Amino acid sequence: MKLRDIAKAAGVSLTAVSLVLNGKPGVGEEKRARIRALLRENGYALAPEEAAPEPVRNICFLKYSRHAYLVNGNPGFVTQIIDAADKECRRHGYNLLITAFNDFDAIDLSALLENPSTAGIILLGTELENGDMIRFSGVRKPLVVVDNPLWGLPFSSVTMHNWDSIGAVVEHLRSLGHREIGFLYNAIPSSNDRERRAAFEDSLRLAGLPFSEDRIYSIFPTMDGARKSTLELLDSGVRFPPALVANNDSIAIGVLQALRERGIRVPEDISLTGFDGLPFAAVSDPPLTTVSVSCADIGYWAVHILHEKIHGRTAVPCRIFVCTSLLLRGSTGPPPRSEGPRTKRKER
Repeated sequence: MKLRDIAKAAGVSLTAVSLVLNGKPGVGEEKRARIRALLRENGYALAPEEAAPEPVRNICFLKYSRHAYLVNGNPGFVTQIIDAADKECRRHGYNLLITAFNDFDAIDLSALLENPSTAGIILLGTELENGDMIRFSGVRKPLVVVDNPLWGLPFSSVTMHNWDSIGAVVEHLRSLGHREIGFLYNAIPSSNDRERRAAFEDSLRLAGLPFSEDRIYSIFPTMDGARKSTLELLDSGVRFPPALVANNDSIAIGVLQALRERGIRVPEDISLTGFDGLPFAAVSDPPLTTVSVSCADIGYWAVHILHEKIHGRTAVPCRIFVCTSLLLRGSTGPPPRSEGPRTKRKER
């Protein structure tokens, strides 16, 4: 290919191709990489500074889990964030390196973060507490936390919009005619769980619906744990209201199993919603109405923020809240006309 053909293929001017060929400045990083690759493919000898190998640039993804009930208990959620981040890293010429750990003292954090090849850090905040961030207070590399807003701390973060999401769930149930709604709360709450619990109370009040602490139920945050928690509540005489909002899909599926075991029908007796939009929610019986979170967008924006910080185009911390969508399925319906059974049916 001639230089003019290379310019056309790269979508740049002939001048830009000449600058790269001769090792001159004036061409952006992404365009320079594209032109350089085409020149090499077509046998052009690059200037020494252009021919030199590029320095290794890594983005470190720190997959932290305090207890792993949330990190590993919602299959696919974290994986989708990592996959999207990896795709965006490759687009910008970074390598994504993943380090999984459950104890900050078990890894040499300073050596990892201060390595010259480390361009930036993505920290999984699902099970992170604000106090953990003291370990990152002196880090000079760009840092973004995902799945935790870190309110009150000077760190950039990307997470879902919990308040709007819970508001949409409450409005959906209200539109079906429900006035009595309960909340299935994570017994080991994370920052997101606490936000959703607060958003639930606010959303009820804004909708003119009654709120009661008695309708906040503590549920273990795994499928089997949620099933056992629910059975214990039912066997102790607890009578759930006709609609329940679960903190996440794992809790919702476990509750759904327990209700079925006690002969309580969903949605005929109780409407049930989840949160996260995980794949198994679509194949439950009945399929679960849930909040779908775009994990891909969380991963994309995390890398985008890092890329901008690495190149000095932004310096202040920023927070991005990814909006969600409500997936309406078979687990929600109008409230029963008469008070339905909420305890195990007796055999005749």
